[in-house]
Amino acid sequence: MIGRGGRGFIPGLLALVTIVVATPLAAQESQEVALLRGQTGVEPEPGSLLATPAGLTVGQLPLAAALTRLSERSRVQIAFSPSLLPTGHRVACACATLNIARALDHMLEGTGLGYVELGTQVIVVPLAPPEELRFDATIRGRVRTEVAIPLEDAVAILRPSGDSTGERMAFTDGLGFFAFYDLAAGAYELTVGRLGYAGHDEAVTVASGGVVEVGIALAERPVPLKGIQVDGLSGRDRARFRESAAGAPMETDRAGVRSIPGAAEADPVRTVDAFPGVTRVSEIGASFNVRGGSADQNLVLLDGVPIFNPFHMLGIFSVFNADMVKRTQLRSGGFAPEYGGRASSVLLVESDLGDGKFGVDAGLSLLTARLAVSGGLPEEVRHGFGLAAARWRISGRRSYADVLANPFLSAEFPYHLGDRQFGFEAWTKGGSRLGITYYSGTDALNLTAWERLDRSTWDPELHPEQDVTWRWGNRALGFSWTRPGANGGSLDVHGSYSRFEGDFNLSEFGSPMLETAIRRVSLGADLELRPTSALRWKSGLGLEALEHSDRSRGELESLVRNGSSTGAGASAYSQFNWSPSPRWRMEGGLRLDHWFDSGTSTSPRIALKRFLWNGRWAVRLDAGRYVQFLQSVRDESIPIALDSWVLAGNEVSPLVSRQFQGGLEGFFGSDDEWFASAVGFHRGYEGLAARNWGDDPGDRSDDFRSGTGRSFGAEFLLRRNRGATNGWVSVSLLKATRRFPDQGHAGLDNVVPTVEYPPAFDRRLALDLVLQRRLRWNVEGGLRWSLGTGLPFTRHIAYSVNPRRMIDLRPGERETVVWLGPRNGERYPVHHRLDISLRKVIRKRWGVVTPWLSVLNVYNRRNVVFYEYSDHYNGQRARRGISLVPILPTLGLEVSF
Repeated sequence: MIGRGGRGFIPGLLALVTIVVATPLAAQESQEVALLRGQTGVEPEPGSLLATPAGLTVGQLPLAAALTRLSERSRVQIAFSPSLLPTGHRVACACATLNIARALDHMLEGTGLGYVELGTQVIVVPLAPPEELRFDATIRGRVRTEVAIPLEDAVAILRPSGDSTGERMAFTDGLGFFAFYDLAAGAYELTVGRLGYAGHDEAVTVASGGVVEVGIALAERPVPLKGIQVDGLSGRDRARFRESAAGAPMETDRAGVRSIPGAAEADPVRTVDAFPGVTRVSEIGASFNVRGGSADQNLVLLDGVPIFNPFHMLGIFSVFNADMVKRTQLRSGGFAPEYGGRASSVLLVESDLGDGKFGVDAGLSLLTARLAVSGGLPEEVRHGFGLAAARWRISGRRSYADVLANPFLSAEFPYHLGDRQFGFEAWTKGGSRLGITYYSGTDALNLTAWERLDRSTWDPELHPEQDVTWRWGNRALGFSWTRPGANGGSLDVHGSYSRFEGDFNLSEFGSPMLETAIRRVSLGADLELRPTSALRWKSGLGLEALEHSDRSRGELESLVRNGSSTGAGASAYSQFNWSPSPRWRMEGGLRLDHWFDSGTSTSPRIALKRFLWNGRWAVRLDAGRYVQFLQSVRDESIPIALDSWVLAGNEVSPLVSRQFQGGLEGFFGSDDEWFASAVGFHRGYEGLAARNWGDDPGDRSDDFRSGTGRSFGAEFLLRRNRGATNGWVSVSLLKATRRFPDQGHAGLDNVVPTVEYPPAFDRRLALDLVLQRRLRWNVEGGLRWSLGTGLPFTRHIAYSVNPRRMIDLRPGERETVVWLGPRNGERYPVHHRLDISLRKVIRKRWGVVTPWLSVLNVYNRRNVVFYEYSDHYNGQRARRGISLVPILPTLGLEVSF
């Protein structure tokens, strides 16, 4: 074999070595030898010099002496330059049964030297540099079911043929797309699978700079997937860790929601407060606060459609039926510019539409009965509409206490709730996706019926026309059209309508009435492109219109602000996700929001991540500006209440929040089964709105006050998503403050002082432990233990007086005057609670039956929600803490087929 550039020197080199044994080369000869390049690992041809038996055994000789000895024993001329040999390198070789090629491989290992057979001799020369590999090939594709429905979260594993150590992994997105970039040319083995489907194996060969497209259809088959041992959530966590520069969102699928103990039944939103950085004002309410932000600063999206008041029973549990939920995902900070309208967090609730085949999920709890039915369209219907595939799911849920109790009661049961949800998804033969989401929910509370049940206080002759009825609920409708593009890109056009209305009829008190409503209509489009393997770019445009109204009459007219407000806005954003090298990833973008009553606001956002230690750990830093044009001014210290909304305009300014966060996160353990993170954050708020209880009734411009706030803290998370036992433990530290003008204490110079106080959700320390474990006999156990420092409250100081009417100085009735201490200057006792759940999975031929038991507050901790005060004429006062959740066992049954 002859190195590059060596042919012109063959005659001279043949004359250099004339002796049998190896001889060091002269300086001029060394220059000529330097032009040659050698190899190792050569398979010599029979009869060649390199195939000659070495017949040599040496022990710890200098390399030069060992080469000389090899030449002597084999009687093959071996030439080398002493200047090329590493100083002090000694070799030992039991090479008696080896040929010269194998003996030289052993002697020259680690020296950077090789050999070349040239004429009648073997020459030791520097190794030839390896051929430069080009990593510029791509293998990509889409995974669908046999009925052409794209499969999300399918696992694609790519291995070089014959090499199991070079394995790479990818997950399919919502359109079934996956890709492997920056590959070397060659042959590969591709394995694709998903739980519930048969695996797919395929051999793929790609040329340098080439792109190979594959289309894969998986057959439904509930068998183990050969070669795929990845838990769904764990795999998604690792994929997001690699592909996102911002903080990884917390996510829970349907199984995780059901395993976390809950009141009455599984609740996708109530599980959120077990995530780091999330607090609740009350343990009975489902409303939540994130990193010191108000509850109205959370954007709740059902398949991309905003839900204004996602709670039943005035906030006790959410409107989302767990049977219809595929997963919930909370983005508590650093979310991308595509999400606008809220300043604190984004909660994504994704519907599960089934697999296009007929199926039923039913459930019965102590509170509600529910039913969800899924299916597809007949083939002739699909073909008639030009559809390749279609699936749908519809559900209904209703409380049943009134249905069971009414036949046995003298009056109607006073409360019921119900909701309905529908989802539809279809794929055209051209590959486009059509989606429809609908939700409708209502609550009804009849206080008159409640009082009629208590015959000791009800007199029908005194109240013949009494009617005290409250009704409220949400309506939401959304549609989308998505066109997949090349290399994983897409075009998405979407629209939505969302409404919340409440009607409070109090005819008992002179026909007063209160109506509140808020409506939103939106239309938008998003374009995502992936021009290179390292760059993703997404931009979008949107239009929206909002309307809010409060109407009252009768006795409530002087207490409730009457009026309505409307607003319209346009938005545009552009964002990118770029990985300039394997160790760096950057996300950023800009959002523009134009609110026609408030001007244009800009929201730049940036995130940077640096990977460490083979890419298993990373440090990250992100910052952003967030603008919100719709605020709620309800008092969050009241655990059960409806939102009262106000739009940015002449009366209040938009809410602006500047946020910074950064930390360390990564995977460790066997097969990266553990995830840990430590994050610090700081948030500032301007334009916070609150009611002005000291306003001038004749001046609408002073109905609200504008304030500022800030919050900072740290969060620590340790999570495991693999194995029989999984879950997480989190520790959250927070300090939040609000600053508002104190209108009631203006001085003689009309200077209004400000008051700073912690908001009602300022929990300084929160610890959550969530465990889920597969037990014997197909039993799934869940446990949650939470501990938190007390929330702030305003202490009451009261005493009794005998007021006199100034007009006639006559004594009036005895009244209690309440004096308040510093706002939120006191704190409730430490809160802690243990909840457990057990689910027994019973598999039948026709389906699955799952009875379950959940026990809240196992050790009956009396957590104080508020204090009740008793005043006495002697001036002494008594205070009693009120706890609303005692030890509370609940049970239910679920059926699927």
